[in-house]
Amino acid sequence: MPITASTQNALFSGNLASAAGEAGLSTAEATWLVAGFIAAAAFANLVVIKGRQQYGIMFFLTTLLGVNIATGVLLVCLPCFTTLMINRVSNGLMVSTNVAAGVYYLIQALPKTHRVKAISIAIGCLQLATPLASLIPVETLTISGNFGFACLATALGALQLTFVLLLPLPTTNTAKVFEPLDALSAVLLLGVSICLTSVLALGRTMWWTDTPWIGWLLVGLVVFGTAAFAVEFCRKRPLLQIDWLSKGTILRFGLVAIMERLLLSEQSTGVIGLFSHAGLINDQYHALYLFVIMGMVAGTTLMAVTLSPRLIPVQCVVALLAIALASWLDSGSNGLTRPSDVYVSQTLLGFGTTLFVGPALLYGIILVLKTDTSHFVSTIYVFAITQSIGSATGAALLGSIQYYYQNYAMVGFASRMADTASLSLASAQQGLSSVSRSLSDQSAVMGYLNVFGFVSVLALTAIALITLVLICKRLLEISAKHLT
Repeated sequence: MPITASTQNALFSGNLASAAGEAGLSTAEATWLVAGFIAAAAFANLVVIKGRQQYGIMFFLTTLLGVNIATGVLLVCLPCFTTLMINRVSNGLMVSTNVAAGVYYLIQALPKTHRVKAISIAIGCLQLATPLASLIPVETLTISGNFGFACLATALGALQLTFVLLLPLPTTNTAKVFEPLDALSAVLLLGVSICLTSVLALGRTMWWTDTPWIGWLLVGLVVFGTAAFAVEFCRKRPLLQIDWLSKGTILRFGLVAIMERLLLSEQSTGVIGLFSHAGLINDQYHALYLFVIMGMVAGTTLMAVTLSPRLIPVQCVVALLAIALASWLDSGSNGLTRPSDVYVSQTLLGFGTTLFVGPALLYGIILVLKTDTSHFVSTIYVFAITQSIGSATGAALLGSIQYYYQNYAMVGFASRMADTASLSLASAQQGLSSVSRSLSDQSAVMGYLNVFGFVSVLALTAIALITLVLICKRLLEISAKHLT
């Protein structure tokens, strides 16, 4: 369920440039489609917590799958930007419920003693969506104005609905939990979700300081967020449990989960961005993604076999070491690097990111269960929200770093050439436009190398923090033992 639901979006977002070109969309319009999906996914995770309590997971699952199929059929019959946006939003709404359904199905299938492993496996499988979707030939998806994408995405939704109806989840106890004020809270939270994801998705594309309306989106984020906080804080039974979400344990859990998605962005934003700049498309990454899938399967398997509260720090450190090593290897790339040159590093990255999911989720569950067992399910949705927001944050941060250092390198190259006779000689032999294009290409490569270095340093910093926390904890235990 999680793989199939996420693959629908990965089919489009993984081939964004080709799909946008085939549909006649600008870069901004294509990015709005990505923002629409992320906003809908984040919003749905907030609302579905109460919805599950009142209507049950099966109602949400079948309804949203049916809506997604209907929007897919509409897109097949009437392809345009509007129907594509409607389809992306419905897919975002559906993904959150499908992830929860995947968790519930695995919980039903495995013994109770493996409940946490079932949750971790279901969440970890989300990472497989992008490499699996990238194995589909681009021309198959973009044929006749993205007809292939519309048909395949609709078929995936229909396949899911078929299996859900054939193998329904057990019914759960329901109760009336929605209140009239929930509608106001939902509108305000939707505004927060739209503003936040739009800023993250479009900030690096339109550039943060060059587009005035991005500033207005930030103003809207503050206004909607303040209003939502005020309304929810004064309610006895809020839609958004602010007291619980603002606890230090949940904030630490969310930070760890966002870190995992940010590190994974090294692949989609860094390596694939470098190859895209060189003119490569997904059809030339098939072998690379097979290696990534093998790494992810290995990471998920090792995570499931070894997952335990005692080994959380060890698993996190091993995963972060794999990510740091992968990024360090990628930092030796250049303009002639091709997919075959990064098989080892990307396999390590896939292994590390999926291995990191299990202990991160178990860490959050342990923190919650120590304080309040009633928020077990809500913790899973918080993790799902961080995955949506974390992916957008990672892409925005790493993309901005790449753009900044690209311009920084461009200025440096130009100033050095101006101080030598090489500029006039090269201009005479190749033409000024050719020299400028060469400088731009080399500057872009330098930007991506800085991205790889940043991810490697970030992973090593996380290892250092984990080690420091463990040392401090051990010293406190030793001192407490001596005092007693």
